[in-house]
Amino acid sequence: MEKLTQLEQQIEQLLQQQDYPDDFPQQLENLVALRHQEVENILGQPDLTRVVFDDVVARTKALKSLIQQHKDIIGERLVRSKKSKQSLSLYSNIQQNGL
Repeated sequence: MEKLTQLEQQIEQLLQQQDYPDDFPQQLENLVALRHQEVENILGQPDLTRVVFDDVVARTKALKSLIQQHKDIIGERLVRSKKSKQSLSLYSNIQQNGL
C-alpha cells in the first residue's frame, strides 16, 4: 500500500503545479498506469481482505474525482502553455529577423 500512496502523492503533486511541464500528459499517463498496475497487484494478492479492497476502491474513486476536478484546469494550462511558447517563438523570430 505504501507504493500506492507514493504514486497517488506524485499524481497530486503533478496536478497541483502552477505550470505544467511539456511532458505533462505523458507524466500523468505514466503515473496513472503505474498506479493501475499497483492496484492490480494489491487486488491480486491471495490474502486480500475486505478492508484493503474497500480502501483501494475508495482511493480510486477519490483520485478519479481529483482528476475530474482538474480536467478544466489541465486543459486551460496546457493551452496557455502552448500559446506562451508560440508567443515566445514569434518574439524570438522577430528579434532575430529584425521585423
